[in-house]
Amino acid sequence: MRNLKNGFSSSLVSTINAALVSIIALGLLTIFSLMWATDQTDQDAQAINLSGSIRMQTYRVGLATAQQQSSQAEQYMQQLDEIWQNPLFIHQRRGSDTDLLSQDFMRAERHWREVLRPQLEALVTSPLAAAPLAPAATAARAATATATRAAPQQGRFPTEQIAEQLVLTEKLVNGFQQAAESKIRLLRIIQLAALFLTIALGAVIFNLLKTRLEKPLAQLTDAASRIGQGDYGYQTQVEGNDELALLGSVVNRMSHSVETIYQDMDTQVKRRTQELHNNNIALEFLFETARKILSSYQQEINYQQLLDQLAEVIGGDIRLELCLFTEQGDRPYMHIAQANCEITDCSQRDCNSCVGDNPVSTDNAADYSFPITREETGYGVINCHGGSKLNIEDQLPLEQWQENLLRSVADQFALALSLSVHRNQQRRLAMLTERTVIARELHDSLAQALSYLKIQVTRLQKSIDTEAFSQQQPIVDELRGGLSSAYRQLRELLTTFRLKIDTGGLQSALDLVVSQLRERSDMQASLHYELTNLPLSPTEEIHLLQIIREASQNAINHSLGTELDIHLFQNEDKWIQLLIEDNGIGIPDKAEKTNHYGLAIIQERSRHLDGTLEIACRPEGGTRVAFSFQPSFLRA
Repeated sequence: MRNLKNGFSSSLVSTINAALVSIIALGLLTIFSLMWATDQTDQDAQAINLSGSIRMQTYRVGLATAQQQSSQAEQYMQQLDEIWQNPLFIHQRRGSDTDLLSQDFMRAERHWREVLRPQLEALVTSPLAAAPLAPAATAARAATATATRAAPQQGRFPTEQIAEQLVLTEKLVNGFQQAAESKIRLLRIIQLAALFLTIALGAVIFNLLKTRLEKPLAQLTDAASRIGQGDYGYQTQVEGNDELALLGSVVNRMSHSVETIYQDMDTQVKRRTQELHNNNIALEFLFETARKILSSYQQEINYQQLLDQLAEVIGGDIRLELCLFTEQGDRPYMHIAQANCEITDCSQRDCNSCVGDNPVSTDNAADYSFPITREETGYGVINCHGGSKLNIEDQLPLEQWQENLLRSVADQFALALSLSVHRNQQRRLAMLTERTVIARELHDSLAQALSYLKIQVTRLQKSIDTEAFSQQQPIVDELRGGLSSAYRQLRELLTTFRLKIDTGGLQSALDLVVSQLRERSDMQASLHYELTNLPLSPTEEIHLLQIIREASQNAINHSLGTELDIHLFQNEDKWIQLLIEDNGIGIPDKAEKTNHYGLAIIQERSRHLDGTLEIACRPEGGTRVAFSFQPSFLRA
């Protein structure tokens, strides 16, 4: 068992397998041993029965011989011969000289065949036997005739030989009984040995499993429970070189790794938490800065306040400065620093030398320059002067989130300055556009009227020089009409420049124009407006309004009609279509000479909208002004 135990120490699986094999082997050995012993005991019982039969048949053959029952005696002797030849007695015949049972068997059989049977046969075959003999007995009688004749005291009953045969047979029976009893005792010994071996093997296996399985499993279970409760540094004490010892070693390494990872995760969580806190502060500041920039459309940005707030958010031993300069300039027009900090004297430095993407560092400090640029246009720079010493080579005093925040603020300042420049440009463009519009309106209306008056004055002067008095009155009348027309156009220009389209849009303005036309004339003006869901630009609305006013005024002044229809809609090509129709006398062939002012205004405005204009007489009478253009939202 000790060797078995030592052999099991290498592997738990081998231990369990060896234990199972030992149990199976012991069980099989016990079963086969019991089967063999049982089989031997069963043969001994048959041998005892056969030897008992020999003893009984000996009595019978002696009794039949004594009673001179020859046939019966021969039958009993034949049965005795068959019993002595039984295969169960083969082992006894082949036994050694030292085997007592075999010696008893051989003496009993020899006494029967050589002594008792010939005498009994002689008695059965003697003339005194009156009963007929069986054919088998006749043959036996002939075979033993010589021995019978040689036997002493022929015809005497063999009482002593029968008694001796019975003693030998009884001794044989007792031998078989003793052999059977010894085998039963052996069977009991085998059972006891098997029981002892089973108990011993069970104890050894139980001890091995308890030592190598139960205790390690209990330690591993305790380790799993401790680790599950958060004791990541717990180590098991499983010893040996089997699978559980290997598992214990793996659990110890896993526990150490988990403890290391947990500590590292705790450190990372704290670092990430701090980073998130810093990022939240930076985002809040950027949001507030963007809000102030967007809300400062009509006012200047307070850069000093933003710079102080930025320094407070970043914290640390740093100093911030803001320099703003023009695109063409090399000196800042604004140079400010955070509160309670002195401004660096940079009057002798070019502003372009401060603009760069990488920080400039010295032995004891690091200086950062964050350019304020947008679309390749420079507006200034944010300078950050670090106050902490650099303990490690190439280390920068600012953390990554601080550097990212400063870059983002620089971009926000660039956006604000870019918007400011854009607003100024829009104001200049608006002023130039307004002046261009005034110049165009003056050129298209009042300038032409004055040019006409100038021509008439020249004609009047010529008529005075030539004393052509008959021609002076028509010229004076034309001058008076021209002055009236110029005055009217001046008033219309003033009305145009003061024209505003309120929140009601183009339709509301057209309703007002139509209402004024009805008040100033007897014509019945009607408006059909079908552009409610179309987003027209302010320029398009102004030009449409002026074209409708001018064309309607011409119809009232010159058409001599009673009805005026204004129709504004979107045609099948999605172009804006304007139709102004009256039932008057129609437009003359040379309308440019008789009423060129209004037509010139309409044509000029149609050109600004890139539209098509057609003025012609209607077949049913009157004049039709047809104008169409593509709106800007379709050209985008």
